[in-house]
Amino acid sequence: MDITGLFAIFAVFIGLPWAVFAGIAKVKAANAAGRGGEGTELRASELRAMIEASVEEATAPLVRRIETLEAIATDDEPARAGRLDPATLANVFDTDLDDANDVPAARRRARE
Repeated sequence: MDITGLFAIFAVFIGLPWAVFAGIAKVKAANAAGRGGEGTELRASELRAMIEASVEEATAPLVRRIETLEAIATDDEPARAGRLDPATLANVFDTDLDDANDVPAARRRARE
């Protein structure tokens, strides 16, 4: 066997696989560097904890509002502090009504 045959066998069975695997390793290293390196992945438990914290933060104002509305609906005195009585407001706005028969007339005047 001459030197060119030996060189061809070396190139095909040693050099070509080495070049392919070296290229694959370079591509993987470049992708990892583009993502910010190793260790940037989140575990499922960490992701669940982040989602739970976000949901709690987003629903906190709604929970406070519901608690306020429930306190108003059950007539708790501390929740009603500083609020007007609805009956008082009704008397203020319905001063032009002398009796219950004037209600349809007042509605017609309001629409005109």
